[in-house]
Amino acid sequence: MSKAIGIDLGTTNSVAGLKKLETRIIPNAEGDLLTPSVVALRKIKSLSGEKEEFVVGKPARQWLAQDPGNTIVSIKRLMGRHFQDPDVQRLIKAGRFAYTVQPLSTGSAQSVAVLLQGTEYTPEQISTKIIEKIKKDCEADLQEEIGYAVVTVPAYFNDKQTHMTRLAAARAGLKVQRLLPEPTAAAISFGVDNLAPGEARTILVFDLGGGTYDLSILTISDGQFIEQGKGGDMWMGGDDIDDLIQQYVFQQTEQTEQIDSLPALIDRLPKEKKNRLFSDLKEKVEAAKIQLSTREKTVIEVLGLLQDEAGDLVDIEVELTRARFEALLRPFADRMITLIDQVLQETHFESDLIDQVVMVGGSASIPLFIRTVTERFGAEKVLVHPRPMLAIAEGAAIMAHRLSDTYECPACGQTVERTADLCLACRFDLASNLTEHGVVDIVHTTSHDYFLELEAGEPFLLVPQHTPLPFATRATFRLVDSRQKLAHFKFFNRVGEAQESIGDLWLSFDIDELNEPGKVQPESVILDFVLDENNIITVSAVLKNYPEVQVGRTLSRGNVDEQLFVNLEQEIDRLNRGDYPYYVALEFLQRSVSIAAAINQVMDPDTGEANETALQRVRFMQEVAEQLVESRETPTANVYYVESFLLEYGEFIAPKERKILEQKLEVFRVANAQAAMPDILRARDLSLDALDEYPALGVLQDLDNAIDVLAREQPAQLPRLEKYRSSLRDALLDDDRETFVRLSKEIYPEMSRILTEYDKKKLHIRKEIRT
Repeated sequence: MSKAIGIDLGTTNSVAGLKKLETRIIPNAEGDLLTPSVVALRKIKSLSGEKEEFVVGKPARQWLAQDPGNTIVSIKRLMGRHFQDPDVQRLIKAGRFAYTVQPLSTGSAQSVAVLLQGTEYTPEQISTKIIEKIKKDCEADLQEEIGYAVVTVPAYFNDKQTHMTRLAAARAGLKVQRLLPEPTAAAISFGVDNLAPGEARTILVFDLGGGTYDLSILTISDGQFIEQGKGGDMWMGGDDIDDLIQQYVFQQTEQTEQIDSLPALIDRLPKEKKNRLFSDLKEKVEAAKIQLSTREKTVIEVLGLLQDEAGDLVDIEVELTRARFEALLRPFADRMITLIDQVLQETHFESDLIDQVVMVGGSASIPLFIRTVTERFGAEKVLVHPRPMLAIAEGAAIMAHRLSDTYECPACGQTVERTADLCLACRFDLASNLTEHGVVDIVHTTSHDYFLELEAGEPFLLVPQHTPLPFATRATFRLVDSRQKLAHFKFFNRVGEAQESIGDLWLSFDIDELNEPGKVQPESVILDFVLDENNIITVSAVLKNYPEVQVGRTLSRGNVDEQLFVNLEQEIDRLNRGDYPYYVALEFLQRSVSIAAAINQVMDPDTGEANETALQRVRFMQEVAEQLVESRETPTANVYYVESFLLEYGEFIAPKERKILEQKLEVFRVANAQAAMPDILRARDLSLDALDEYPALGVLQDLDNAIDVLAREQPAQLPRLEKYRSSLRDALLDDDRETFVRLSKEIYPEMSRILTEYDKKKLHIRKEIRT
């Protein structure tokens, strides 16, 4: 079997670990334990011309000074986000991204992309590059193939973010054994080494990384890790501390040098100097943050690169003391405690129930944060992990080892089965050793409250935050209209008061029984909502009385399928607002049923990639449907008309002529399902022109249609028209032309009025659900 590693996929740095008899961090190709989570796309000139080359990690970080616009840092902050996210917009406006961030051109409004050398990449594609380097470097170090991994994610990641992380790992060639919350990974690293057999302890993990602040309360005992709850802030991390320092440096330089705006002055620099200045400043700011954990003061300086409007050199040279640094961080520290209190309150834990606070992450060693947490819990409870930047990868490696099919006996080193209680080679008690020194089981909990949006935007709670995983629930909802053919399920989670879309599901159906006259009770839909141990959602929906009508999938998550559904919904809403004849609206509804079903087949559930053939087919179907609306053509109704004509009155047509009609109908059917609008209308005209050869049968067919309308709208008037239909049919069978013409003239005005009024009716296409 391929080896399994643990990966801490971090905002600033990523780390990989492996557990055999011991746990160790695997160095990268540069010999470092930390791999910068940085990806650049360089243009390289060669004899054969210019080519592009991806570089990842330390080389990419070094390239940042030369070309920040094509070097991606902190991509984890954009995973599962969308361009209009208020926090994403805040960072863009603050100039926190040197590269271009924009909506994904093929995605929905719930998407985001970055540009490298003018080409669009999703955050998961950039993350894939980082994981590919980690995998390659580990294979070079171990001289073995790496096929499996436990990949860590922030505890506060939602379904969309965890799903994107799993996709990134899959695209890098790894089978993900588990997406492990980062605080839980840190707890594993801590608990395996620090708890005696039979000892139970409840710990609060404080994880302050480059991009996120994660909190998790876990109870640990004899290899059992039970998440009690989690919290934190997705937008608090080392990057934000760096920004605080940089803003302070700007303010101090402006005061010292009497400059109105230092950023404006920097913007006037040539590109090369500007890039170098920001790169140097970033390095100096990060170094200052680290130095102030052990020093009382430091100096941040960037010399000889900046000039004022008069051409005089403006040196950035700012002293930062620990006292001033801590003053800058005080609001940050206060919010940390507020979030700790919040997660304690939500999980109904008092402070004295916390046995240990374990601090991990690159910024956990900042003295102010240690003092603040110590003041809250007491010095005897607070522990800064001895390996704060490696602990998460260690825990992931231990978990990957635990989930592997085989592992090494701790006593003799022989390979044993994961489920074995005894080593067959040396009779070592594997079960007891696992309980004392390993991970027996982990009980995860939900990161957020998850909701379904009902009619008029009403929220329906599917699962509350802190619910143990895996979790499954089933709920029954009603369609809002008896003749409804679409059901749109919109899922979201809440973070505080903010509502975040996490994806959609569409169920479509076209069942003859649902259109029967007199049907007034809307059908019910059963929804199954499943959250696995990775916090990833799978949903399925089935029409209650028609179990063959169902759809199941992971959610649409801002990709091209979601945009296709957005296009469909927008066209439905436009049609509902417009003044379109009944059959024009019905035409679009019938095509929408097929379009929705086709969209559900566009995305590969394993890779998250779009099937290009299926995608182009859906786009073609949508284009045809919209063209037919604008031209107010109704070929599907025409197909039904011809089908009904042949079914009801084919007996009155000679076999040879009926065969010709059937062939034309088949050509029309195929064209209507597959062809462009001009070809559809040509095939239709050929069929309808052929029917014009039988005007008497056309009268009967129109009368049948009028009777169908009355059956729905005015059933009390049915006997009169049914009597005429019977009499006309008899006259036709008796070849009584005079009677047929007389009866036709008598009923025609009424029949025409019924059909005309029905065509003017408003059809409102419904897709909502209610309880």
